[in-house]
Amino acid sequence: MKKFLLTSLAIALSAATITSPSYAQISEDQAGLISMTCGSIQLQLKNLQKADSKMRVYLGSKYEIALTNLMTNLNLRLVKNDLPSPDLAQSQTTFSSERDFFRTAFTNYAKSLDTLIASDCRTDPYGFHAKLENTRAKRETVRQSYLRLKDTLINHRAIITDMRDSL
Repeated sequence: MKKFLLTSLAIALSAATITSPSYAQISEDQAGLISMTCGSIQLQLKNLQKADSKMRVYLGSKYEIALTNLMTNLNLRLVKNDLPSPDLAQSQTTFSSERDFFRTAFTNYAKSLDTLIASDCRTDPYGFHAKLENTRAKRETVRQSYLRLKDTLINHRAIITDMRDSL
């Protein structure tokens, strides 16, 4: 029974790549599995929602600290000391814009996940699957934004290191 639940959950939550806006239809067997294990799927989605919410709060506070306490303060001190760095300013601007995008993308994902959790997968497994695919796409958008923020921070650090070494 446990293996059956895991298999059905894997079907529902698999990391399938979305190739076009129209989602692939699921088979009748897959729809039956979704209907039969709806309670388990909903529980797993609620657990995912809790974990994602905690991660969003954690990342949001870290991004805010990085932007306000580190990037902005450093750029202000450099300007006051007549050592402005256009690369650092650009990095700060990029980070700020991406942070705003991350916040919006996460909000859209969270709303989509709420809608998915509220869906009745027992009676409408096809509609549930379509909402699941939509939610997956939104979660991937959040993930890509997270990766861009991470890359921006790495780049920012490299600029600081190069600047430090040249002084």
